Amino acid sequence: MRPSPAARDSEVDLVGFHEGRRDVIHGMYTTYGEGLLRDVCRRIGPAEAEAIVHEVFVELLRNRDLRTQFRGGAVSSWLRQIAHFKSLEHLRQAGRYVAGDVPEIGASPVDDFEARDVLSRFLAAAVPAPQREFFGLRFLERRTQVEIADTLRMPRSTLEGWEHSLIRKLRAFVLEGTK
Repeated sequence: MRPSPAARDSEVDLVGFHEGRRDVIHGMYTTYGEGLLRDVCRRIGPAEAEAIVHEVFVELLRNRDLRTQFRGGAVSSWLRQIAHFKSLEHLRQAGRYVAGDVPEIGASPVDDFEARDVLSRFLAAAVPAPQREFFGLRFLERRTQVEIADTLRMPRSTLEGWEHSLIRKLRAFVLEGTK
């Protein structure tokens, strides 16, 4: 029986990882690569997924700043987030990503449907109409505040306030729904 991702997360040599030791990063590739590949396949399809997963680990080998951002915890989630960003970047460069759309390849798991339902209810109940476009650009498309300020022709400081407010509201909304 394979250990759970959470159990494997505690086995990461954080010092060796931050140093960029190839054996540590290779061990992470061996441990997490297969799961990342499945995740990326759902986003962009199998033809390009393997290249994206390899890009993640090549980036970890080359980019010390990226490695030092990880301070411990769920490395599998952290790697999935990096793979997600690389997938979106790939889709944008290939002209296959339409702003506002969340790319879907294949069937979504039940948890994804539940998350989308919670997100839809949150948007309807707690996000003022003027902030909905910002919410989509920032949290779904993962654009920077600077990019969004340019797109929406608004001061970045206003968007920063909106972001903090939306995060607080979302946290309260989710926690209220779990009681």
